Amino acid sequence: MINMLKADFYRLVRSKGIYFAILILLLFIGIDIYSVSPGSIALHIDTGTVVENELSDMTRDELQELSMGDMRNMMLNTKGYALDRDIIACNINLYYIFIFVAAIVIAVEFSGNTVKNTLSSAISRHRCFLSKVVFVNICCLALFFLNTYVMYFANILFNNKNLASSLETITEVTLLQLPPILALVSILTGLAFILKKTSVFNTVAIPLIIVFQLLLSLFATFFKIKEEWLGFELQEMLVKLTSNPSDSYVWKSYLVCAVIIVAFYLAGYLSFKKTEIK
Repeated sequence: MINMLKADFYRLVRSKGIYFAILILLLFIGIDIYSVSPGSIALHIDTGTVVENELSDMTRDELQELSMGDMRNMMLNTKGYALDRDIIACNINLYYIFIFVAAIVIAVEFSGNTVKNTLSSAISRHRCFLSKVVFVNICCLALFFLNTYVMYFANILFNNKNLASSLETITEVTLLQLPPILALVSILTGLAFILKKTSVFNTVAIPLIIVFQLLLSLFATFFKIKEEWLGFELQEMLVKLTSNPSDSYVWKSYLVCAVIIVAFYLAGYLSFKKTEIK
């Protein structure tokens, strides 16, 4: 298994895709830090750490007329605003970075049929699957923590220190988000084993979160689902876990994450086990 992990690492560092993913990650951080406001690739996000400030007295038209520089200057003078926590609340963005990892480590092997070489070297499908799961998780968690601490220290360096939380607080919030992050990784890993081909995987994975949120929103409207249940959607979960969640919500959300993780890894493994490798 160690040799398989080394082989995957070698393949990953030689891929241009992973460097492109890191570049996009740094670009997201740079935009958020400069604009002094979080951005999210999602249908809706309602971050919970924003405090009332002078911007709340402005109309939407007045806000739209502000340049990014004007907005930055006003936000830098805002007291009590935890920018770093709001940026972490938008960690659904990392899903799109994780797509690169799952595609390079798993889907590309099926598309190039190199998985045949792996299985022909006396390695069982069980060990192959486990190795891929472990490696994808290691890489995605490395990117997750890289995102947190690069953002945290960049915020302190380039913005007002009043906009930063303590290192202990930001670490605690980051650790609280681990289960939903692992759930996102499991979704992509499972899909990569189920869909196999890189083109098909990318076609499904890229719009998946937004399409799911749209369908969930429509479903909630028609069937009048209680708002509290919608809080267990993964994006909302990432937001709520940064805003002093109750113990009850934390454990319920972790249970949802556990179900997602088990379901997608099981589906991925069963699909891989039944796949005919030619």
